[in-house]
Amino acid sequence: MVIADDHELLREALSGHSGKHAGFDVVASVGDAQAAVNACNRLHPDLLLLDIEMPGRDALSAIADVKTGSPSTKVVILTAYCRDIFIDVALRHGVSGYLLKTDSPAAIFEALAKVVEGGTVYSKSVQARLSQRDLRQAGGSPRSARLSGLTPRELEVLRYIGQGLDNEAMAEAMSLSKRTVERHVARLMDAVAIRERAGLMKFAYDQGFAG
Repeated sequence: MVIADDHELLREALSGHSGKHAGFDVVASVGDAQAAVNACNRLHPDLLLLDIEMPGRDALSAIADVKTGSPSTKVVILTAYCRDIFIDVALRHGVSGYLLKTDSPAAIFEALAKVVEGGTVYSKSVQARLSQRDLRQAGGSPRSARLSGLTPRELEVLRYIGQGLDNEAMAEAMSLSKRTVERHVARLMDAVAIRERAGLMKFAYDQGFAG
């Protein structure tokens, strides 16, 4: 198993607990999404436990590279964030689970054991959100339709806008040209049907991406 989280204490705690559960060997412990991709491509682990909020590369957009470089690796999200938009994007990338850091270590490793056996697992509050989302989508909610249509790159742009970054700052953070970032912002505006920056910032705030 590879553990990817920017908090070293959490990585050490999870590594320690893995020794108490048969079948779990931590082969790498890394602090960002690109390091997780590199470790999976090199080691081809059975499982990647991936945090969403880490410095550097957007973790959700890195899932596709993990799947390409190590197709047998199952990805499970372990995060503090139970947000519809994160859950939707993660599921579209074919993750095998979405767990919360508020879960106990015993519950986390019980869930991971189910994933190793071929199952799909969610924390209780995530499962509740999935049920609520299905109900909203069945009712044709415009908000849920806008969220479910976002690509990982559009999600990344929305998160940076919510953090108050302008296009130049986003270009530096994403290692892209300013013109490329402008194109991504334009696509995001089309995707959520919001044509002004201020409206995007409010939308990002409403989704919990501010600050």
